Amino acid sequence: MKTNKMQTEHIKYSEGQWFAIPLNNGGYALGIIVRGSYKTKGGLGYFFGPRYEDIPDGNETWHKKPSDAILMAWFGDLGIITGRWPLISTTRSFNRHEWSVPGFRSIDPVYPAKGWLIEYNTQSNKMEMIRRTYRDAVELPGLP
Repeated sequence: MKTNKMQTEHIKYSEGQWFAIPLNNGGYALGIIVRGSYKTKGGLGYFFGPRYEDIPDGNETWHKKPSDAILMAWFGDLGIITGRWPLISTTRSFNRHEWSVPGFRSIDPVYPAKGWLIEYNTQSNKMEMIRRTYRDAVELPGLP
């Protein structure tokens, strides 16, 4: 029996891959994968403005540095593998040591004055959590 499953070509991507993210109000933002690959089905990304009318080209990647990021976040790769988040070709080289992995925060939904500092093993390609420490939320400002 034949099935009508949609088959998508497996898109391979890795650390250092730039991509465009369509915005709800039109236009695109720019992102880079700093940890992760198609094998991990997503990763950690740095995301940049300003809003671009059209998909930015590889030349735009040369102007971005980690301190310019407006968001650092973990993400899944569904947008990439479906083509909604187009990959951007660039000749810019990638050095993972220039793109650090910060500590992350998670705020307790029941007690918003409390939260967790979450730290990851930055040497692993799998980005394994190594520590989750309960903290006062005032100790966690500025963390993604």
